[in-house]
Amino acid sequence: MKMKKYIICSLLLSMALASCDDFFQPETTDALSGDDYMSSTTEMATGYLGILTKMQAVGDKEIYLTDTRGEMLEPTDQSIAELISIYNYDDDLTGNSYADPAGYYDVIIACNDYMRNMEDFIANYPEVVAETDYFDGLYASAVRVKVWAYMTLAEIYGQALWFDDPITEVKDVNDASIFTYMQTEQIVTKCLELLTSNISVQVNADSVRTISPSTDFSWRLWIDPETSEANSVYRYWDMMTPPAFALRAKLCVWKAAFLDARGEDASVYYRLLCNSLQTKFKSYWASYTHYWKRCPTTPGHYSAFWNNSTPYQEEVVSAIIYDYTKNQTNKLLYHFSNEYPNKYLLRSNESARARFSDTSVDPLGTQTQDSRLSVITKETDELWYISKYRPIGSTVRTNAYQDDVHIYTFRCSELFLWLAEALNHMGRYEALNRVINNGFGTGDYDMLLAIENGEYNPVEDADSINNYNNFYDFHSYWAIPTSTDRYGTYNGFRGCLSLGAVDIWVGSEDGSTGHTHAEAQRHNDELLANEWMFECAAEGKVYPNLIRMAERYNDPTIVSSRVAPKYEGSATGVTPADVTAKIGSVNSNSGVMGYYVPWMLK
Repeated sequence: MKMKKYIICSLLLSMALASCDDFFQPETTDALSGDDYMSSTTEMATGYLGILTKMQAVGDKEIYLTDTRGEMLEPTDQSIAELISIYNYDDDLTGNSYADPAGYYDVIIACNDYMRNMEDFIANYPEVVAETDYFDGLYASAVRVKVWAYMTLAEIYGQALWFDDPITEVKDVNDASIFTYMQTEQIVTKCLELLTSNISVQVNADSVRTISPSTDFSWRLWIDPETSEANSVYRYWDMMTPPAFALRAKLCVWKAAFLDARGEDASVYYRLLCNSLQTKFKSYWASYTHYWKRCPTTPGHYSAFWNNSTPYQEEVVSAIIYDYTKNQTNKLLYHFSNEYPNKYLLRSNESARARFSDTSVDPLGTQTQDSRLSVITKETDELWYISKYRPIGSTVRTNAYQDDVHIYTFRCSELFLWLAEALNHMGRYEALNRVINNGFGTGDYDMLLAIENGEYNPVEDADSINNYNNFYDFHSYWAIPTSTDRYGTYNGFRGCLSLGAVDIWVGSEDGSTGHTHAEAQRHNDELLANEWMFECAAEGKVYPNLIRMAERYNDPTIVSSRVAPKYEGSATGVTPADVTAKIGSVNSNSGVMGYYVPWMLK
């Protein structure tokens, strides 16, 4: 599909201020000073709100684009031509408003404009910036949102135009001095560079300010510092900006997959991912601020991850939030709910539902069906609908038109799946098995504590050496007993739901374990691909992670084998063979593989 020859952007000054009342309504007498854009620290903060409004506008877009082409969603009888075209894997999506990536570029333009104005602000008012702690956090936050937008473009479209210009007037997208065409791996590499290098902002001819991209800004501390975090409504707005550690983890697992595909050493990225996540887990588990564990309480709270008035504290890493009373909405209920006045355009399909009771891909243990299915989708009046965002009869959103459910950009379950993928490719199969299956019991406490202390005695003990090789960056909080941790031990990704264990293979150089490393890692990745389907259905997360697996092995059947079955007997006439062929070939319009949404950029 062909992108417009020119990018025409709206007036970002107006955008930056338009929604301030809808967010915090801060008491301030500051006003933007014309061409200078910013002249106070308050304007630094309120200007950033414009970026958040752009994020809200595209928050649900990836769900429609990827899950409609993925394993879960299919059009209803009430659906519309644009969604059916996406479902059908049409080669030409010209004019399709769902497929148009412009909204993501709006986010990028807003970030570039904001950063440019922040740079002008510090040059004009260095003494003001010197007296505030907010500048670095806001600037770094804009960088991270830009990275999020580009990574989202990459995993949906497989390509993007990179630019750092604020684009305040019409620009020719073929101008190579401004725009650089990139495909997924190039985008991942560029984003990693931004997140792993300090940012230099010129203050004057003799001074440069150095900013870490991990620096945070707290709305709560800025607006409501006297209220505790637990009691402040503003803590939810701190969830809007994706944290650096989560972005870094996602980028690392993508970068490593591309290196694996070429047979190059990817260990540095897997180690960076593991270290980053383990450090964060330890800090949160030690403080009890979040549980961020798959633990005994998970089943009883699972539906509340979505059917809750706010992002669920123990699951959220970052989320785009909305507020119906302030005219901040998305269209998830509009698309998924079969209650008036919603349109019920997309529903779950039978083949996807059947997987949740298929013991060949989802061992059920003591269950007759994976309990996650009853949260994801329900049947009422012989109509299946996506229920995870608002089940009929919800007491949280009592009205079906209250379309302000939060959308997770990152949640902790993703972190565990990425950690598992990294452990697999580091050859740490026992640790992988614990994370995915049944977790850690109190009997493991001494083992993990010894590793945390960094020494084994005696080191020649075979069990200690094996434990060190598998668990060296794990820590005692993985197995803290219930008496000292309000949420208990880590029960494993599947074990906490009383599901059966999947068969994790153990690889070795010579295959003496029954499998070589290559065989074991491919098998285990296939299991993880399935786990993404069971955990993240209809969230815009499954299909991109399947794509990454396909890129690693240069095997598009990792995607098509899981997607094509839903087209058996499809009402649109598209067959499983049609979809398999589309996914497995390069799209003639976009020039990238068929599992990416086709959109011509050049």
